[in-house]
Amino acid sequence: MSLLQQIVFIFASLFTFAFIIKKITRNNLAISDSIVWILWSLFLLIISIFPQIPTVISRVLGFRSVSNFIFTMFIFFMYIMLFYQTILISQLKGKNRDLVQKLSIKDYQEYLDDSVKNLV
Repeated sequence: MSLLQQIVFIFASLFTFAFIIKKITRNNLAISDSIVWILWSLFLLIISIFPQIPTVISRVLGFRSVSNFIFTMFIFFMYIMLFYQTILISQLKGKNRDLVQKLSIKDYQEYLDDSVKNLV
């Protein structure tokens, strides 16, 4: 990795970290949801400062080049984040279904109460 690439990656990881912290402080992002992103930006910072780490890991795992290893890491990270988001969406769908059912029951009960009052 050239020095210019290393500097760009350091600034990118610091920018990502600062952006995440800014979103947390403005209440746009929950801390529990941002922990993975904070850890990822710190991981990228460490890899940017010490480029020997991904080189050694890529050799041990049998990658032909370090860039292939880095791309694989990014794809794996995005795959995990996609799976996590899918779980959250599924949970929200369930909560939404429960709320709609409760609201429907409440509306139906009010309708029945109004019908009984009109009969009397």
